[in-house]
Amino acid sequence: MSDLISKKDWHIEKSVSVGHILTTIIIVVGGFTYFSEQDKLISANAQSIEFLKAQRAEDLRRIEKRLDLIDSKLDKLISNAN
Repeated sequence: MSDLISKKDWHIEKSVSVGHILTTIIIVVGGFTYFSEQDKLISANAQSIEFLKAQRAEDLRRIEKRLDLIDSKLDKLISNAN
């Protein structure tokens, strides 16, 4: 009966195999690679956002210029109608 109980207990070996060491190294290298790629993607996205902000500001200036031109044309039409 004591043999059945001892076979069901957990057993942890104190040795470390080469497979475990290699697997751990591969996981660590993979993690570093993943996070360095994320950093590059974040930098690229930040540059893209800055470009889009500048483009949006330029578009806003163009729209305001066109609206001012339309406003001046309407003022001329209104003054000529009177």
